[in-house]
Amino acid sequence: MPPAIFADRRADLDWLRVIAFGLLIFYHAGMAWSGWSWHVTNPDSLEGLREAMRFLNRWRMPLIFLVSGAAIMLALGDRTPGAFVRDRLKRLLLPLAFGMVVIVPPQVYLERLYTGQFTGSFLQWLPHAFDGVYPKGNTSWHHLWFVAYVLVLTLVLLPVFLWARSARGSAAVTKAGAIAARYGLQWLTVLPLAASTLWLVPVSWNINGLVGDWNGLVSYGALLVYGAFLFGSPDLLSALQRQRFVSLLVGIAAYACLYFGYFEGTVRAVIEPSARPVFALLSGINVMAWLFAIVGFAHRHLTRRPAFLAKATEAVYPFYLIHQTVTVVTVYWLLKAGAPPLPGFMAAVVATFAGTWAIYAGLVRPWPWIRPLFGMKAIGTAARRSLPRRAAGL
Repeated sequence: MPPAIFADRRADLDWLRVIAFGLLIFYHAGMAWSGWSWHVTNPDSLEGLREAMRFLNRWRMPLIFLVSGAAIMLALGDRTPGAFVRDRLKRLLLPLAFGMVVIVPPQVYLERLYTGQFTGSFLQWLPHAFDGVYPKGNTSWHHLWFVAYVLVLTLVLLPVFLWARSARGSAAVTKAGAIAARYGLQWLTVLPLAASTLWLVPVSWNINGLVGDWNGLVSYGALLVYGAFLFGSPDLLSALQRQRFVSLLVGIAAYACLYFGYFEGTVRAVIEPSARPVFALLSGINVMAWLFAIVGFAHRHLTRRPAFLAKATEAVYPFYLIHQTVTVVTVYWLLKAGAPPLPGFMAAVVATFAGTWAIYAGLVRPWPWIRPLFGMKAIGTAARRSLPRRAAGL
């Protein structure tokens, strides 16, 4: 049986999932005006927006993987390994394949159109949709890389999660959490992340492409395990709640060191080899401090479950799958229309939320045969109203 703390849906965990994925919409809507290269990019950037995005960049994906690690334990429940793997393939592999065939191609097409690499209609481009591998070719998973990573890492780490839900594993996690909470040993989680940044970043290539992304695989895998451990230990969660302000101060200090030491005045910082050890340690401290602070504040304040939260939790995975295509379409037309940067960014945020909701509410949620393509259960309206709260996405 899973640890008691995973016996039912947790309000703080669901809030964190909704907030973390919601930030992606703001982040991706701002990419066109960040000064960083993206699928459709405006040469006029917003420096303040870029710095806000840079700050988010240091912990937004780690937070999503941390929460996903806890969600894996929730989804595992008391299922057999075979039943769990089949469920993960339905919830992750099927939406990934569907997304690569249906959701992502419009993004690639508009990028080719915007950069002058293609000059025809979408129907004329479709025969070329799977020519080669992106960026030179057109086959890509774009923002769906996260789904691929969670799927692969879940299968690789499945023995660890199975052990953690066993009686012996659960007792060990509880005991280790109590010891860590008493002596502050949770900060040792910084070291694997720092080591990965120091040793694996220089040899990693194909970032977010799975094969060759050694740093991504190791660091994100570690964060999945951290999520299962943190949310499986009541003592450690209580300690993070008590120490939330300390973690926040450490996060602010660590990011200030990173910013003024490496980022200030740059669009994309270049880290010299001699500076990498200190940068790696500061990066690890920064990531875990912000995660500890966020989890601590959530455990203290996000304890209620309003009706909105249940609906948002069900919608968050389909929203994630759909949103970037809506963003790219919106930003493409905004840039073609010559929208100024700040109004353009604000319009992109509003249009992405509204457009994604319209697609989800009208074309995904009501249709039982479409729902599995977006990682949802294929159920009718009546059954959906009585859907138990532990119907997790990721």
